Amino acid sequence: MERWKEIFVGKIPNGVYQVQMINGEKQGLIVELSNDDICILIKFGLAQAVQMLDEGIVQCNLYSEIELAKYREDSFKNVIYEVQNGSFGKQINDISGGYGEILGLRHYIIITQNYNIDIVTEWEPSIEFNSK
Repeated sequence: MERWKEIFVGKIPNGVYQVQMINGEKQGLIVELSNDDICILIKFGLAQAVQMLDEGIVQCNLYSEIELAKYREDSFKNVIYEVQNGSFGKQINDISGGYGEILGLRHYIIITQNYNIDIVTEWEPSIEFNSK
């Protein structure tokens, strides 16, 4: 059964954010959330898989309706969640022939006004804040 856990609870201010993703061997995956007041960098290290979808098309069948309902009430104000037994994480583990379990891969979801971003990585993300 799919379960979501909020991470960085209360750290990311409520707001509407523009998203920019930077990914490469040198810096790993960085998801930048920005608005007129703040720039938030969520750093994931080297990501094994990333999926970015328009939020309007994905929430019906991709995620657990029970988990969505819990966080939809607050408009996904926490922005980032760690997912246990999610379909994307399972798909990546299946593709890897179970190697994902050996690596201890973790599945995260970032939900913004316009996008749902699924990330599978070995690392727990770090977060940085920059005022504008």
